[in-house]
Amino acid sequence: MSATAALAPDGRTSTRRSRVPWLLGALVLVVLVVVTVLGRDGAATGAPLDPRNPGPGGAQALARVLEAEGVEVTVVRGQEALLARSVTARDTVVVTTPEDLVPTTQQRLEEHAAAAAALVYAGQADAVAARLDLGTGPLGGTRPAACTEPLTDGLALRVRGGLGLQAPGCFGDAGTVALVRDGTTWGLASGSSLSNEHVTRAGAAALGLRLLGQGDRLVWYVPDLADAPVDEGTSVGALLPPAVVPSLLLLGAATLALVLWRGRRFGPLATEPLPVVVRAAESTHNRGRLYRRAGDRGHAATALVTATRRRLHARLRLPGDASLEALVAAVSERTGRPPHEVAALLRPATPTDDTTLVDLGRRLNDLEDEVHRA
Repeated sequence: MSATAALAPDGRTSTRRSRVPWLLGALVLVVLVVVTVLGRDGAATGAPLDPRNPGPGGAQALARVLEAEGVEVTVVRGQEALLARSVTARDTVVVTTPEDLVPTTQQRLEEHAAAAAALVYAGQADAVAARLDLGTGPLGGTRPAACTEPLTDGLALRVRGGLGLQAPGCFGDAGTVALVRDGTTWGLASGSSLSNEHVTRAGAAALGLRLLGQGDRLVWYVPDLADAPVDEGTSVGALLPPAVVPSLLLLGAATLALVLWRGRRFGPLATEPLPVVVRAAESTHNRGRLYRRAGDRGHAATALVTATRRRLHARLRLPGDASLEALVAAVSERTGRPPHEVAALLRPATPTDDTTLVDLGRRLNDLEDEVHRA
């Protein structure tokens, strides 16, 4: 009898056993993809006032209550998803992160939501004020509605955050309020009142249900900064905390003070004797060896000529600022050599080989001997 496959110790074929890990890995990958795709829209998030955020700063509680009251809540993230959904008079559109809007995305939002029953901006006071072209002012405490809006009848709101909108409206006084209305557009500066942590206090829950439940359907729009055009993107300065600039100024002042403190001189410079005395001849020989090893005949020739000029200046007692022409004339007069011959020695061309360099040194030495003998 012939075997068609090798048997493993447990009695199964090795071919079948080798396929099991691959099949399990593929099954796990498929499950992960399905869970990711199906659960993407319903996944929890930690963003403030997000309808899918169950934390203290989220707004999942209000969204769940609205759904329980028969309002169809649809969360759209990004402007592409918003524009793909039609908005009618049955819809209320709410934005709880208005700070993520730029002029272009805000204009598209308002054009697309023009037919809605209401467009609500709720969130930080300064962000809501910027969307409605309003100013902000201090506001705090528990405020009654104190306005003629039927939607707020009999409600009182505990304002949080300390800022309100400078316009006629509800829940405030002296021209600074928490809620304003311009046609079908609403602005709620006390957005934290709609959060899971505070929605059950004072009239926050009733106000949230009335404000966001004005239509049969609620479109909860979550803007995405990636939708903003490049020239309208948020600057780095706007993303930095307000304390960054003062901190940098303080750090710069401290650095300057440290430089002035540690950078001052501690008296005149002091000379110290060298631990080893090196003879001048040794330095000259060592420098010559370096020039020879590097093949730098130009520097070697310059050193020879410069030393000869210095000694001739001293021998002929010429002033320190005497020109080369004056030196050539004095040497020519002392030795009787033609001026052009002396000039060729004191301003030679760069040697091209070692023989020329050695010959230049010999001729310079002969010239010095003639000046000394004369």
